[in-house]
Amino acid sequence: KNQVTMELTPEHTLIFTDSGTGLTEAEIHRFLAVIGQSSKHDLTSGKVQEDYIGRFGIGLLSCFLVSDVIRVQTRSLAEPERSLEWRGNPDGTYTITPCEMLPECGTRIILTPKADAEKYFEAERLSELVRYYGLPLPEPIILITDGKQRRLNPPFPTADTPYQQVMELGESVFGESFLSYIPLESPTGLFSGAAFILPYETAATATHIHRIYLKNMLLTEDGARLLPKWAFFVQCFLNTNGLQPTASREDFYVNEALETAKQQLSDCITEYLRRLSASDPQLLQQIIRIHSLAVKSVAIEDDALYCAFFPYLQFETSYGMLYGRDLLDFDQPVMYTVFADEFRQFSAISRARDVMLVNGGYTYISQLLERMHLLKDDAEVMPLKAERLDDMLEKPVFENPVEAMRLLALCNELLAPYDCAASFKRFAPAELPVLYTVNDDALLLRDIQRSIETAQELFQGMLGAFAEEYSETAVARLYLNSDNPLIQRLMKVKDEERLKCCLEILYVQALMTGAYPMRNHEMALLNRDLLSLLTWSTENQ
Repeated sequence: KNQVTMELTPEHTLIFTDSGTGLTEAEIHRFLAVIGQSSKHDLTSGKVQEDYIGRFGIGLLSCFLVSDVIRVQTRSLAEPERSLEWRGNPDGTYTITPCEMLPECGTRIILTPKADAEKYFEAERLSELVRYYGLPLPEPIILITDGKQRRLNPPFPTADTPYQQVMELGESVFGESFLSYIPLESPTGLFSGAAFILPYETAATATHIHRIYLKNMLLTEDGARLLPKWAFFVQCFLNTNGLQPTASREDFYVNEALETAKQQLSDCITEYLRRLSASDPQLLQQIIRIHSLAVKSVAIEDDALYCAFFPYLQFETSYGMLYGRDLLDFDQPVMYTVFADEFRQFSAISRARDVMLVNGGYTYISQLLERMHLLKDDAEVMPLKAERLDDMLEKPVFENPVEAMRLLALCNELLAPYDCAASFKRFAPAELPVLYTVNDDALLLRDIQRSIETAQELFQGMLGAFAEEYSETAVARLYLNSDNPLIQRLMKVKDEERLKCCLEILYVQALMTGAYPMRNHEMALLNRDLLSLLTWSTENQ
């Protein structure tokens, strides 16, 4: 049967034997006399000719790295009556002589280690190297030491390979206990293998080691050219026979075939995940929970995958953590914030008003929500804007409207220099005294004004022109909660100086609660007013 044996003798001689057809003397001269000669075509084009890998060449020449002499003994099926030995030297010279008759047709290569290469002639090191570089080879590779034989390369996984056997292969190759694996089979025969799903969350920028083989020999551990960018949650073990390597044999040559393979790999992974929604929803939910970022990035590009994944995706909402299926069941409009800080600021208010507010401040969330119509025709999804928030808040109720209007007038007077207007509203929770909101133009204006404070004089004029343009449409508002005990108490304060101090502190507190960028004079305002409060407190002691 077809196989390759590697026999390690007690004298540390290494003998490779294959059960092939062997070589005639003419073939020895034809093939072995030219080892190491790369064609100019390979070097100038940057790619290796399609039929080059797997023939005599660099692989045989590399034996000189560990041995001073290469001995090739062969018996040809075409001339079975004799065996020949080719003895090659590093200087390019060689001899061909008859040798003892090999028991069967085939070829064997005999190497004796150099003084500094003994470590490569140890059984464990040989096993490690063979498994690393040639694990997918279809012919069994048998290591013989001390009269004992063991196979180094298990059969390459196919569609018929038992699930547990493939999982054990993945753990053996990558040293991970994977969550599951995705079969990789090209419909055009470009590749085959498996993508093993990592059991832990990984960053989109993470670089993983893959095992990518060309014609059953390791080509690269880098999957950047072959795998889709979003497939950062898998480690691939695959072999291809239809792609071309670069001249350096370190990666694939970029051409149409590579792009086809890349698309087919993407299809294999996405189709597997799509099928899971019907065949194993629990596994799909586990994959989504661990690798949500990768799944979301695919879902926003593929309608079918979106429909399969969305019900299992989790979202942070004003009602707590909910699944996509819960959002689909909600019979009211779904609103989302653009920034995470906005969500933290308005979540409690939304919950009190029975408004579904989703934290859209994380990657892909708003895009996922905007596609809900694919699953629910009448889905209403909209971003939370300042004007919509105003509609969510209730009209205020006062015991003494005169006191309330006096407080509001003073507050508007104080906030005028900060391009902000105040108004009374009623909202829950009552413990929240004030709420600061801005529209998009006001937020941009605030950023421009902060930049002016730190910019060089040359750019201040330019930024000032931008600020003037946005100031006309900028809307910033501070809502005073008429239900809040502190606000109710401030209505009764007669000392205007102390009242101003408290209102200014509440304004800055609202900015900080919403995580809005603070301008220099606003920080100074906070420091000054806190110092005033401390002074008044000590005076009364």
